[in-house]
Amino acid sequence: MTAAPPSPPSRRRIVAAGTALLLSASLAACGGGGDDGGAGRGGVLTVSTGSTGNFVRNFNPFAPQPLQATHGMIYEPLFHFNAAKAGEVDDWLGTAYKWGDSGKSLTITLRSGVTWNDGKPFTADDVAYTFRIAKDNEELNQFALPLDTITTSGKNSVRLTFSQPAYTKEYFILGKLKMLPKHIWSKIPDSKKKTDLNTDPVGTGPWKVKSVKGTTLDLTARDDYYIKGLPGFKTMRYLSFSGNNAATAAISSGRTDWAGGFIPDIKKNYLDKNPKFALVNIPLAVTYFVPNAAQGPTADPDVRKAISAALDRDFMSKSVYDGQAPAISPTALLRPNFESVLDPSLKDATFETGQDKVDAHMKAAGYEKSGGNWTKDGKKLSLDLTLVSGWTDYISVAQMAKQQLKKAGIELNIKAVAYAQFANAQSTGRFQLLLSNYGYTPDPRAYYDQLLDSAIAPAIGKTTNVGNYGRYRNPTVDKALAAIADTTDLAKQKPHYYTIQREFIDGMPLIPLFAAQNEAEFNGNNVTGYPTEDKLYAAPSVWLDPDGGWVAARLKPATSSK
Repeated sequence: MTAAPPSPPSRRRIVAAGTALLLSASLAACGGGGDDGGAGRGGVLTVSTGSTGNFVRNFNPFAPQPLQATHGMIYEPLFHFNAAKAGEVDDWLGTAYKWGDSGKSLTITLRSGVTWNDGKPFTADDVAYTFRIAKDNEELNQFALPLDTITTSGKNSVRLTFSQPAYTKEYFILGKLKMLPKHIWSKIPDSKKKTDLNTDPVGTGPWKVKSVKGTTLDLTARDDYYIKGLPGFKTMRYLSFSGNNAATAAISSGRTDWAGGFIPDIKKNYLDKNPKFALVNIPLAVTYFVPNAAQGPTADPDVRKAISAALDRDFMSKSVYDGQAPAISPTALLRPNFESVLDPSLKDATFETGQDKVDAHMKAAGYEKSGGNWTKDGKKLSLDLTLVSGWTDYISVAQMAKQQLKKAGIELNIKAVAYAQFANAQSTGRFQLLLSNYGYTPDPRAYYDQLLDSAIAPAIGKTTNVGNYGRYRNPTVDKALAAIADTTDLAKQKPHYYTIQREFIDGMPLIPLFAAQNEAEFNGNNVTGYPTEDKLYAAPSVWLDPDGGWVAARLKPATSSK
């Protein structure tokens, strides 16, 4: 695969069928690589989803939190944008695309010979229908695409036009939006497209749903997938656990083959247990406290900046992650991947820290100190931090933050909830603070767009699974994002990236903690072909949409390579 600039007007890449994709793949200890499974495939690839509780049979790509297998394994996008390498793009359902009219038109050429898993042909009509869903239904336009017209030419060409330049949306249009079968989804009323569980999904991906029972989800490989020789396993088995401790026990004992869970002292507790256990750790995101920017105390930028100034990020990283969660800039920019758009004047920017900074911001927000606590209108500042109960590393981070904020005069209440409750709070905006991580894009345009674009932030109570969960709105940032979307000339884009970075520091719409620990564990006794730092053909995160699907199809049983 050939590297390309971050913002070219057109790209075409060939998919290498033998390339491994990143998805938590593994052979179940009971399945074994020796079970051929037909068509030269291995038996069972066992994947840990972490602590997500019982599986609900929901494969609706419009749902806030469908099952992981929905994205990439069953439904596929047009191209694979490598989340680990900015500018690297591979053919998926598409084979070429070309921008025109200064970013206001996009022509896409589709792969021939693709079928849906019910045997029906995949055509340009399906692609056009998928984009029409977004155009005609604001609530289903997940990425706020400024679509104008959608036309087809034959069975393999689609042309989109936009009401404004859409370069900033390139990754979302081509690399995130999943193509849907018109003959299935046109029968679902628009009012139910977001809520239908879609229990028996029809996709173009290499897998079909076999069974969903409790904490086990099985996919079975298609015999008619359009890329010969893929996938490498007959069965892909997802396992869910009650918490990090249970997941770690399964990973460390070799019962899973691909996982993405946090393991404390990972050398001792994982790598030293078996010479073929492998770790790939590529930071692709930032861990954040996400404030509600639309309502409550955290809607005030000074309150957000006071919280930030009270935190000891270095202590958190060293204590929880053994220093494997690198420091992040107050611009929140992922480095070195997006170094090219960093404002040079902010290269050495550091976070404000210390009680004097906390005091200054709290007073600016209209609070006064009383009995060691900050109060306003006689009410003590008390904030709820929502996180997932099974994520033990985040619970440790939250407890440290609670003590640090208490010392600064701010009360923090930790609300550890089930994953489903967390996902609902995040998607609806019904929270004060979240502890989570965001990023995972191969493009700085898309990175800032998903964090800050007001167009993708619905009113509180309405759902989104795209980003800007805190409902941040800043006309200056929106204008800068629009200016970046007007051109593919990096030199012309840079001043607007600089504006966004300065606005981020000034308003702290999210509170960056550190680069997200992103450990991906592979059981080399059972699986081969996974991404490595030397061959990083996709991001190595089991749950990442859609890189996980790209990897899962290309993983192979270790025994098959002997």
